[in-house]
Amino acid sequence: MKIKELKVLNMTEPCGIGDSPYFSWIIESDRQDTVQTVYSLVVKSSNSVVWDTGKVECSKNSFIPYKGKMLKSRCRYSVQITIWDNYGNEASAETWFETALLHPYDWTARWVESSIHRKRSRSGFGKQEPATMFRKSFLIHKKPVKARVYATCHGIYELSINGKKVSGQHFAPEHTVYEKYLCYQTYDVTSCLQEGENVLGMYVGDGWYLGAQTLPNIKKMKHAHAVLFQLEVEYGDGTNQTFISDPGTKASYGPVVSSDLFAGELYDANKEIEGWNSPGFDEKNWKACRIADYGYRNLRPQLGEPVEVIEVLPVKEVLHSQKGETILDFGQNIAGIVQMKTDVPKGTKIVLEHCEVLDKEGNYINNIMSVGGIGKGCDQKDVYISSGKKATYIPHFTYHGFRYVKVTGIQAKAQDFSALVLSSRKEETGTFETSDARLNQLYENTKWSQWANMLSIPTDCPQREKAGWTGDMLVYSKTAMQIEDCTNLFTRWLENMACDQDKYGAIPMVVPNSGKYPVTGKMMNLMYGEKGQATSSGWGDAAVAVPYSMYQITGNTEILRKQYGCMQQWCDYIIKKAKCKKTRGSRLPDDIEEYLWDTGYHYGEWLIPSQNKNGIDMKNLKKIMQMSSCYTAPIFGWNSVRTFAEISEILASENPEDEIYGKNHQKYQEIADKMKRAIQEGVIKKDGSMPAELMGAYVLPIYFDLVPDEMKESFQKHLEDIIAENDNCMDTGFLTTPFLLDALCKIGRRDLAYEMLWQEKIPSWLSEVKAGATTIWENCFGYDAEGNPGNLSFNHYSFGCVDDWMFRYIGGIDTDTAGYRHLIFSPKPDGRLKAAKRTFKTRQGLASCEWAMEERNGRNYFNMKVRIPCNATGTIFLPDGTKEERGSGEYVFETEI
Repeated sequence: MKIKELKVLNMTEPCGIGDSPYFSWIIESDRQDTVQTVYSLVVKSSNSVVWDTGKVECSKNSFIPYKGKMLKSRCRYSVQITIWDNYGNEASAETWFETALLHPYDWTARWVESSIHRKRSRSGFGKQEPATMFRKSFLIHKKPVKARVYATCHGIYELSINGKKVSGQHFAPEHTVYEKYLCYQTYDVTSCLQEGENVLGMYVGDGWYLGAQTLPNIKKMKHAHAVLFQLEVEYGDGTNQTFISDPGTKASYGPVVSSDLFAGELYDANKEIEGWNSPGFDEKNWKACRIADYGYRNLRPQLGEPVEVIEVLPVKEVLHSQKGETILDFGQNIAGIVQMKTDVPKGTKIVLEHCEVLDKEGNYINNIMSVGGIGKGCDQKDVYISSGKKATYIPHFTYHGFRYVKVTGIQAKAQDFSALVLSSRKEETGTFETSDARLNQLYENTKWSQWANMLSIPTDCPQREKAGWTGDMLVYSKTAMQIEDCTNLFTRWLENMACDQDKYGAIPMVVPNSGKYPVTGKMMNLMYGEKGQATSSGWGDAAVAVPYSMYQITGNTEILRKQYGCMQQWCDYIIKKAKCKKTRGSRLPDDIEEYLWDTGYHYGEWLIPSQNKNGIDMKNLKKIMQMSSCYTAPIFGWNSVRTFAEISEILASENPEDEIYGKNHQKYQEIADKMKRAIQEGVIKKDGSMPAELMGAYVLPIYFDLVPDEMKESFQKHLEDIIAENDNCMDTGFLTTPFLLDALCKIGRRDLAYEMLWQEKIPSWLSEVKAGATTIWENCFGYDAEGNPGNLSFNHYSFGCVDDWMFRYIGGIDTDTAGYRHLIFSPKPDGRLKAAKRTFKTRQGLASCEWAMEERNGRNYFNMKVRIPCNATGTIFLPDGTKEERGSGEYVFETEI
């Protein structure tokens, strides 16, 4: 037996964390049925023990919260874990973590901002002021044994020491609710420093903080690049030095003439300043910075992995369009930037224009609408002006959603270009492969859309909005966690959600709630007479649904505890809104009406295919939303309240000494029961129908077990009839698609679920695959009958939520316990599949299920191989009805079918 992957806050040897770590590890053993029975955790600072759990009789091996002495700033702690298994074996492992600056008084650095006058940035290419170079020169007289830089900015920055970037991180300090939650990063720069003069450089672009489309909701916003950095150096003799941002920091403009996360970057290599961030540079023409009083209260050490280049793609083909355009095809729709090698005459202007699709003749097209679908589209353009020197250009402060790049200004050669795929670094936890190439491509499309839209925050699309729409996360978070470990990314985003929650408990539809969204929300609220910021059922409900999905997949109760207050306030908001009478009156009894959430603004299902064949109908948008919100709002409101009641029960069982959890479980469960009754009597009609004859209207009550027994037959017939009327194509929107196939399986129509999965007519999942998609589209109507692409995003992960169903029914791995402590292996393929393999790295370790149909000597056999990780058990179901209960280990089964 051995211990693998001892982690702190889900990271390996993290440098620069906060004061509330938790610990996790994985056990591996060649012996079957291995279970951890006891663990002991010891945390030390130098040789001083700060926490010793003693021997804890428990099989829990993840999300063990630190409960020792108060941690100190900038201190390294060692962690030792010892475990014992049910066979008496013992194993140990060690790791370490280092804290950041845990208190505002730890900062001696001063916020400084450039004194170069700059205008407010505007949307569109080239309409921003230049990026700002900051430099600070300092002397050290001996080689340090330890050196750390703590840094952040207003904008996004690249940090260098002595002319070299210290990290591969892009877009630090990340996208957050800046006025309340501004990340700072910690860098180990020990090996970067030298005796004598050293220079710390920060190159700062607008990013989200100063971008025209993402301006934070801050009163008296100052449109200036500002930096904060603190370099602490420790020497072998025990002495220390600290170098900080202060008025001695100098600033200048450089080659990034303008930059915008959406429109792109203009880079003039003739404005490069050689050696600006290196020793020996003459800075006499640079301007001294001025002190800015921004404070430290909103500073947080960054939790989780940075945005990095996760893959590099070569040019697949150089295309030449009918219009004479040169277009690079990278073969895959991505979020990222293009790296370009150049060796052209001085003044040559090279233009790179990015797009996701080409028009029907194969020409470049900018099909991306601006935010809200109003005005000119998103430029997605980078321009490089040559200095005449051989160079490699990589954009600094932008990224794009694209597969194709139109190149003008030079004769483009494939070998001079590559696409740098950007995403927040995460561990891939799942794989999925079948005997059908179309399903494999569907899975790959989902994975690529996830990479493209998990960039600092979970976004909706990587070109038009790059925004943290809460509804998208509600429907997709469970799937996401089965493809990659998004724990830290989601945790940070949820912390920001709590920052954006208003005093009424409302959760905005976008987190961070910045740019145009707060104003748009106010307009929505005025239409409906609502107070506070705008929200919607199914969007704000992400406050409960996302932490709960994280718990379901990993057993993470820490996120439930952390977000508990936010969840409760949201549920109280729902309950209060449900008590409001409908503006136009209601014929329902008060004891029904006051438990139905049927007032206010709601998106409804959003993007129901039959209602959006020709794109979003802005004129009839309100009518279309009301068609479905009459059932989505009450059902999702009820689901949040009843889930919060369950969460309270979970936390009560872990914390029996804290009575509030138990009381809340009882309180909110009683309210949820009344809300369920209200739905059954106030939404579902007495004749067994729904107020709207839409597919999703029947999917939700079936999936959530809201249908009274006497109406189940009627509901099944309604759903089957609607599906038949839609020619076995899906007609569910964002909020109901995740539940469609499961609802059909619940009524015994797994055959129909497969028919919809295999469907290639529009709208369907495989219609996109058939059309050559490499990512999931915003909706299935990507092209019109003539082959013209629509004004939509071709990179939206939401409808990729079907992968969750495929993982369970085709891949064969499911669970009935949080964190997959008990696995269920039960693939349920139809006759069109001959084989499949699914792996999933649970918190206990790697689980896998591989099965294949085989014909031998005129007989058909079903072969299955499963792997159960240590500290888990499994139930295996075979097609002949055999049921096997097993502990950890690998097992092979064969049965005749």
